[in-house]
Amino acid sequence: MQNNIISDFIKPKLGFYKKKFNWKKLLIITGVILGIFVIFFGTLFFIYHTPIKKVYSEGLSGKNQFLDAQELLLSQDFSAAQTALDGAVNHFSAAKEEFKKITWLESIPLLGTQIKAIDNLLSAGVTTGESLKEVAFTASIIVQPITKKPDVSLATLTPEETHQLLKNIYEAKPKLENAKKTIDEAVAFIDEIPDKGLIKQIQDAVQPLKEKVPQLQKGLDQAVSASQIIPAVAGYPENKTYLFLLQNNTELRPTGGFIGTYGILRVKDGDIKTFTTDNIYNLDKPAESWLNETPPVQLTRYNAVYKWFMRDSNWSPDFPTSAQKAEWFYRAEKGPEKNFDGIVAVTPSFIQSLLTLTGEMKVNGLTFTSENFIEKLQYQVDQGFLRQDLPESERKEIIGVLSTEILDSVLALPKNRWPDLWKVFQKDIEQKQVLIYLKDAYVQSYIIKENWGGEIRDVDYDYLTVIDANLASLKSDPGVKRSVDYQIRRDGDNIIADLTIKYRNEGSITWKTTRYRTYVRIYVPQGATLLKSEGAMIDCKIEKEGSIDTSEELNKTVFGTFMCIEPGEEKILHIKYKLPTRITEQFKKNTYTLLVQKQPGSQIIPLNLNLNLSSSIYTVFGLDNFQLSDNNKLLFTTDISQDRTIELEFK
Repeated sequence: MQNNIISDFIKPKLGFYKKKFNWKKLLIITGVILGIFVIFFGTLFFIYHTPIKKVYSEGLSGKNQFLDAQELLLSQDFSAAQTALDGAVNHFSAAKEEFKKITWLESIPLLGTQIKAIDNLLSAGVTTGESLKEVAFTASIIVQPITKKPDVSLATLTPEETHQLLKNIYEAKPKLENAKKTIDEAVAFIDEIPDKGLIKQIQDAVQPLKEKVPQLQKGLDQAVSASQIIPAVAGYPENKTYLFLLQNNTELRPTGGFIGTYGILRVKDGDIKTFTTDNIYNLDKPAESWLNETPPVQLTRYNAVYKWFMRDSNWSPDFPTSAQKAEWFYRAEKGPEKNFDGIVAVTPSFIQSLLTLTGEMKVNGLTFTSENFIEKLQYQVDQGFLRQDLPESERKEIIGVLSTEILDSVLALPKNRWPDLWKVFQKDIEQKQVLIYLKDAYVQSYIIKENWGGEIRDVDYDYLTVIDANLASLKSDPGVKRSVDYQIRRDGDNIIADLTIKYRNEGSITWKTTRYRTYVRIYVPQGATLLKSEGAMIDCKIEKEGSIDTSEELNKTVFGTFMCIEPGEEKILHIKYKLPTRITEQFKKNTYTLLVQKQPGSQIIPLNLNLNLSSSIYTVFGLDNFQLSDNNKLLFTTDISQDRTIELEFK
């Protein structure tokens, strides 16, 4: 009977069915099949209803205790956070044990995807909790010297307490590495969860972990480095003496700004023993009679500078290189300090950020705030000192006095403001308003790893950084708006890059601003070949097209030229070049990676990317909210506020 029914539906004759299509019999068969599924899954639900309910209940309890632990960690109640995390781990572990009863269902299509996702989700919850328990325990050990002082600040700690605090941070490395290893396991579990095919409830549970746990992974990796950097920089276990450079980024130079002020900073166990600053010309001027160092050719060509001094020492955009050159000049110009452990450079933008924490500061009858700091200080050292009948050599003494006052106020911040201080430091070091170079190779390796040292990174994939050097433009940089457009496209077996840099001078002619004169250098992968350029200049007021200087430096090919932008004008520099063969070969392996590095001290610059490689883009890393056109052309607008890495994978 059954065979006859089936044959009625599937046996064709001369392109037609033997009988008229029998909807009634089809419905009977469909009903039988659906009935079997209902009975099967109904039985499963009846048998496994309790385990599923327990998994949900335990998972929800674990999530709630995670949220409690997060608030406790932020409030620095590490003991209570450990208790909450213990509870979270226990709940997730219980849920995982209960879930084992139904993991055999993974073999069922569609349902198996959900089962596997939940299993990995619970495993990630357990390992994340274990990692955070290690973090909370480590933090509780670190802060032991200050636990009995609720209103403590760095300024009120005794030397013994500060020493112990830094010692605890330094010795936390192994525990932080264990926490990092555990969170790596959590990320591995999350990575195994498919992006597609999940029901909404599971997808909603997975998405926050996919966003937050990798951030925690990155934070722990940075914490390991910070555990070695911070104590060393702060003078533990040995005293440190630094050459301090204030790089004025309103007069932009390759590593951040013109060095108008230098100083000597001595620290021990987190305590600033001495901090003195001086006008750079007080060191440079006397050396004019004996120092005959040849300057970079661009300084001679465009600024008529025929001798090189410390104020211009930061010509290389690679801060370790410029830091060593600055110390060389300090010695050559007979600076009295015998030994430096490193060089620290900051821009006024960093000091401005600190003022957002300390509030207004009053120095020598002047009131400084985060809003007026840069402009008021610039006026005082360029114009105001004349009204006070101060000699030229003393016009920058206010910088040292103000810096000391700000540092004292920062050290006096209460414990509950320390997270705010860390956020300010992180932001400014990411934006390269703070640069650190240490001679201790071990610590310097961590500084380089965390990209705190302003080095030009040596990579084997596509690379771009645009470096401006203000040449006799006074303090015009804040009024100069830049943008960068970068396009690449396939041309047979080659990859062609098109770079457009726009300059718009929104300033005017005043005592501190004028026409903008810059020597711009574009660092690209070594071996790139220049094909075409437009907009290069010979000098201001000369209409004839200039040329591009091509050189090799820091394992990069460098394209350089002069630009001059009058107030109210916009100028465009466009260059086209062929990327080297090794990058084309990487593309043939279905990958393309681009690193765009920010110039230290520079403003936040808009960046427009147009990557058209004529292949179907499979995944994009490092960008959000990008636009794909025809599945092979990526369009994206972002900014160069920090170094950015973009990676594409192709099908």
